[in-house]
Amino acid sequence: MMRHEITHRFHSTFKVSFSCQLCDRPMFYGVKCKDCKYLCHKNCAARAPPSCGLPEAFVDMFAQTIITTNNKGGPGGGDTDDDNSWGTRQNSVTAQEWEIPFEELNVVDAVDSGNFGSDQVLRGYWHGDVAVKRLHLPEDILQNEKALELVKEMFKEEVANFRNTRHDNLEIFMGACVEPTRLAIVTTYCKGDTLYEQIHIRKTKFSLNKMIDIAQQICLGMGYLHSRNIVHKDLNTKNVFFDNGQIVITDFGLFALKQLCRAERKGLWLPIPKHWLSYLAPELMRKLNPHYGPECNNINFTFSSDVYSFGTIWYELLTNDMPYKNPTPEITIWQVGRGLKQPLINLQAPREIKNILLMCWSAERPKFSDIHNLLESLPRKRVQRSSSFQLDKTKTIFR
Repeated sequence: MMRHEITHRFHSTFKVSFSCQLCDRPMFYGVKCKDCKYLCHKNCAARAPPSCGLPEAFVDMFAQTIITTNNKGGPGGGDTDDDNSWGTRQNSVTAQEWEIPFEELNVVDAVDSGNFGSDQVLRGYWHGDVAVKRLHLPEDILQNEKALELVKEMFKEEVANFRNTRHDNLEIFMGACVEPTRLAIVTTYCKGDTLYEQIHIRKTKFSLNKMIDIAQQICLGMGYLHSRNIVHKDLNTKNVFFDNGQIVITDFGLFALKQLCRAERKGLWLPIPKHWLSYLAPELMRKLNPHYGPECNNINFTFSSDVYSFGTIWYELLTNDMPYKNPTPEITIWQVGRGLKQPLINLQAPREIKNILLMCWSAERPKFSDIHNLLESLPRKRVQRSSSFQLDKTKTIFR
């Protein structure tokens, strides 16, 4: 993963209703970066991460640098890329070893479309049942050579993430189709229901023991991803499957590509998928921009934001409901971005169960290994559910 250090250009600002993006405390006076719009207290500026977003004017230059660098050979000039190869990746595995010609896939039917309409999950056959996750590039990218090369580079990075993962609770990478008009990642096909279908459609009432087992398997899979320095970025119950009694996590690390390939743009506006905001951590919520532009891609997902998403999954398991059932996305963004939490007053459960949710939704969140240990120590008692409860700041236990 590439890292860069670009110093922020701070200037004083007055932001009475915002929180510091470093310490997460309320901010009245502070500083704001002229380029990436990073907001923090003046005293926090010296500790702000030196990772200012790349200004739009330099995107083309940056893309060309990537292309030029990756087309150069190694020491001695013996390893150069040609038009039919994307070169070697980690562990010296060449592209040809995982490339799958799209014509070799026997696509049966469509299973699902992604959150942002830019990706589609197909059921197919390639030496067995497979899931084919297609990324549909908009015409403006297909017709822009530099943009297309940048997408290729991003696609290779995500393929590398998939290829280097092997865990019982993660889907298995089979290969990828690399034609720009038919970009796709091929994985094992999960034949069971998603956790979303079990909770919200079938209305399955899991026993506490089963809830703990599901949550622990998610923690094991996510803990492994984080140990490989991979952030899921889109952990939700639609990406968690039951497959032969096993929990399988899918679609990890693909968010950046999905965003870049957005097909559901409506002018300058980006539609927000149903329930997507319920999994988004407050620090990310505060960076959302309703307009389609450079700032839309400046959402820095972290291990901690994955933990927040897990907290929402834990809430769904406990209540058979979604948090933040507001009439408009704007209300959810306003509430969560300012630290309001979904109340748990109607959830009759042991304190230890609620504490896990509190920790996952707090500013300082535990690691998945710690959550797994907490789940292991939970008392096996019956959880009593009641009807969902609307957000009421005066009655929340999160005060």
